[in-house]
Amino acid sequence: MILDHHISARRPKALLIIGGIWLVLLGLWAGLEAAWWILAPIALFTVPAMIEAWRGDVARLTLDHDTLSWTSARQSGTLALSDIDHVRFDTRLDFAVNARVKLITGSTLRLPIEVVPPYPVFCAALDKAGLRHERHHFGFF
Repeated sequence: MILDHHISARRPKALLIIGGIWLVLLGLWAGLEAAWWILAPIALFTVPAMIEAWRGDVARLTLDHDTLSWTSARQSGTLALSDIDHVRFDTRLDFAVNARVKLITGSTLRLPIEVVPPYPVFCAALDKAGLRHERHHFGFF
């Protein structure tokens, strides 16, 4: 096993951020008497994260000497390393890093954002596996 990256929706950092947002919203509502109809749409943005934490979702990406595989709440897949031409990393304007796997057939597979490990960790693992990778900053597509 070259890389076994997994991340849980119940990690303390995620739970603290969700709780912090709710505390701020409750403070604005109770302390400053902010209108509920202004705060409610903001609170709705936290609902998907709360559902994932409640379900205990785990996103995982594994890389060994033969395969690259990933699984999340919505997607899963496995690729043989011999089918991969290279991995392309695109840094978006919000600083999120998307990973796309370019296959030798010419097609492209986008890895779900939740399974992608931190860039330096993933690059080191790809180097160890002998896979070529490219980095492109601030791409729109």
